[in-house]
Amino acid sequence: MSEVKTRGSIESYKFHHIDTSKCLNCTEFSCEDACFRGIYKVLGKDDHPKCVLVEEREDMCVKCHMCTTACKARAIIID
Repeated sequence: MSEVKTRGSIESYKFHHIDTSKCLNCTEFSCEDACFRGIYKVLGKDDHPKCVLVEEREDMCVKCHMCTTACKARAIIID
């Protein structure tokens, strides 16, 4: 995660921003399922869920906003 800058609970990538504090209450992990390009992965599903971006896939994003719509916690922002 060399390019990731963390400000508080917001992890910023090239054009994706994830508020990981909102991930802590997630039980659905819909970001993984909604993205047909496999851009998101949820770590720690059993105890402390955290959505992260698979960095080598970020350039494959077509900015369809399926992930932002699927995430009920509204943790994902795309520029």
